[in-house]
Amino acid sequence: MRKGTFKDYVFKRVFRSLLVVMFFSCYLIPGILDAQQKLYDDLFSVSFPNEKDGWACGRWGIVLHTSDGGKTWVRQNTGVNYTLLSIHFVDTQNGWVVGDGGTILHTKDGGKTWEKQKSPVPYYLMGVHFINSLKGWVVTERTNILFTEDGGEHWRIKFKDEDYILRAVSFCDPVHGWAVGEYGYIYHTSDGGATWKKQAGFFRISEETGGMEGASFLFDVVAVNPQTAWAVGIDGYAVKTIDGGKTWRGVNTGDSKISFFCVASDGKDTIMIGGKGALLLSVDQGRTWKKSELNPPITYGWIQKIAQRGSSGFIAIGGRGVIYISNSKTSWQQIYY
Repeated sequence: MRKGTFKDYVFKRVFRSLLVVMFFSCYLIPGILDAQQKLYDDLFSVSFPNEKDGWACGRWGIVLHTSDGGKTWVRQNTGVNYTLLSIHFVDTQNGWVVGDGGTILHTKDGGKTWEKQKSPVPYYLMGVHFINSLKGWVVTERTNILFTEDGGEHWRIKFKDEDYILRAVSFCDPVHGWAVGEYGYIYHTSDGGATWKKQAGFFRISEETGGMEGASFLFDVVAVNPQTAWAVGIDGYAVKTIDGGKTWRGVNTGDSKISFFCVASDGKDTIMIGGKGALLLSVDQGRTWKKSELNPPITYGWIQKIAQRGSSGFIAIGGRGVIYISNSKTSWQQIYY
């Protein structure tokens, strides 16, 4: 990537700030208009270590827990009011949640109590993933990847690159993982996170026009197996690799105007993509797609995260506290808590 001048850097930062404002405006404005009292309920992440037990997190330090597969939820006391952006449980007792202000919280008792852990950076922590109760990763703004091998007692910066935002991280096993973010940047590890290699993405200022050029923003990634991973982002952008990331190819889902915020897989043929007002389903590894039926439909909201509930199906969460559960993949029922 070409190194820009200080003027280029300032221009890039201002433009990115405007994109962030626009990104969150699509969430906030509809809520202000018709459901202002529900703004604090926005949910951003969900994790199910088995069929019954699950946790979701969101604005103002909210963490919700279910022990019946998502039918009923109760709020847990985290002791913070920061926005919590990502949550991950490795079993019914051990979980982590991360968010604004370098916030890292850990529970060893299924969320009955949450303890703060110290982040080596004060940035927004965007995504968290653990492979067991000891080893885990966090991705942040400014392209930091944090790592712990003692359950979060000590976190350190394992990888750092140029000043962009990484949005999500996913491992399919203890060795192979991907992290994605702004301007289509994709990083991959095949040695358990010891080293990370950039596989895709770019940003530059055009020398001819002075305009800014860059790949599409990516918001989520799912590692299916050591060779296969999916990533999705703005303006209906979806990409897939089947060779460990040597090549990433665009996937036509038929919905190029929908911003995609999340992607999930059952590890076999099923891929689900969520975004602004829609859930898309493919049962043939992305060759064909159709919209899932949401009951009731989302008029102005969005799906922010999808998780598998063991062998029982999937669950989806998002703006203004929406929670949908599905057993058939094609039909989803909203749950109220």
